[in-house]
Amino acid sequence: MRNYIYLFLIICCLACDGSTPVEPPAEKITPEMMEDIFYDLMLMKAIKNSSYVDPAYEEYFTDQYIYEKYGIDSLQLAQNQTYYAQKPKLMKKIFDKLEIRSKKAEDSVDTIIKRKKQKETN
Repeated sequence: MRNYIYLFLIICCLACDGSTPVEPPAEKITPEMMEDIFYDLMLMKAIKNSSYVDPAYEEYFTDQYIYEKYGIDSLQLAQNQTYYAQKPKLMKKIFDKLEIRSKKAEDSVDTIIKRKKQKETN
């Protein structure tokens, strides 16, 4: 029994050697463009979930809008997401920048709301 456990552990260790990295896609999207795509997707999902979407603009809250805006297709986006997922340090940089962008947007909305409240109280 003990030999089987050792054999199982050796097989598991050999299976996880990381020798199968994802190849870069033929049409690689730059990290800056991936950041923009993720930002747009984040905003679209937030707006969709808020139920403030005017039915006249619903067509802009689909993945097709992202594909047209950035000149990519779904396969290219999926391949690049898989590629970047294999590079955690680069992906972390992208998401750190996304966090900064979302904080700036949140701060500017807060500023607008505060100004509006000040005008109402005056």
